[in-house]
Amino acid sequence: MNDFDANAWLAFLLEGELAEPTVPYSAQGRKPNRVVDETFELASRVMDYSEVLVKQNAVFADQILRSGTSVGSHVREAQGAQSLKAFINKMKVAHQELEETDYRLDLCHIKAHYPHDLELVRRTKALFPLFNAILSTSIAKQKAERLDKRRMS
Repeated sequence: MNDFDANAWLAFLLEGELAEPTVPYSAQGRKPNRVVDETFELASRVMDYSEVLVKQNAVFADQILRSGTSVGSHVREAQGAQSLKAFINKMKVAHQELEETDYRLDLCHIKAHYPHDLELVRRTKALFPLFNAILSTSIAKQKAERLDKRRMS
């Protein structure tokens, strides 16, 4: 039995230069998943925006950073959910974080002296139809499963 060597593993990971990912999350040997890829890209853009915003308002930058990166982390957690109910719950939390991020970005963009990133705003708003479709499909599937269980009983 081989023991795991954390130091060797870290050294291996840090051998090359660290850089921005050039391929989507799913291209790294994982099954393609649009919502995972899009929310990962959102998180990356939110990080960049927060670095600029921090010069204007550090508290607000931190709030946007937290909610904007949380969207993708909840979506990724949902991918490993043990049940459809757990998946729906995680996706609902991700949706709430998306709403918060969208709200804060809207506030920043009505202030002339705050940095503006229209592409970030566009990408944020473009996620709502995707989330709505995923949640409505999942909830409908959950209802169908409940009906099937009732019929079987």
